[in-house]
Amino acid sequence: MGLKQYIADIVEAVVTTAKGMKITARYGVDAGEEVTQQYPEVRREPSERFRGFLHNDIKVCTSCTMCVKVCPVDCISLEAVRGADKKMVLASYDINIGRCMYCGLCVEICPAKSLKHTRGYEKASVDRGELILHFVHEDASEIKARVAKQVAEAAAKAAEAAKAAEAAKAAAPAPNPAAGNPAPKEDPEKKG
Repeated sequence: MGLKQYIADIVEAVVTTAKGMKITARYGVDAGEEVTQQYPEVRREPSERFRGFLHNDIKVCTSCTMCVKVCPVDCISLEAVRGADKKMVLASYDINIGRCMYCGLCVEICPAKSLKHTRGYEKASVDRGELILHFVHEDASEIKARVAKQVAEAAAKAAEAAKAAEAAKAAAPAPNPAAGNPAPKEDPEKKG
């Protein structure tokens, strides 16, 4: 490595620095279009097929637990109780977006199509509890108590109706077999 190589390295460094400064100067003087967005004030619109936060329409949800079973990271928790009409009633439905990997398996498997991806993507928090989305806004124990009361009332009504039907059956006069239809006559042709 001689003096010639040393000078060639210096010239190459100056030339490459000049090329880089030329690009920087061109954008510094006339930017044309802005590359940087002012993020908190100006938000980028997500694409059409963007998988954002999950949202469950609890009025449509059938509490089938398919989403809970298919979730690979167990970020969905669901509690349901069977109501008086034999349908499941949601007591709680929570999604932990801090654990969710936005794979979309739960959305695909949902038979009622109540679970959907939204376009939301920002939920920064210093408290992990704020990363859990609660879709049922009542207390689960209150819902369970209300449904248990409805089931008990329905069972009491059914027992009362059965008792009334039994009483009506017992009060009805028993048919008199002697006064009924005479015995059928035998056909003489069939005997022989």
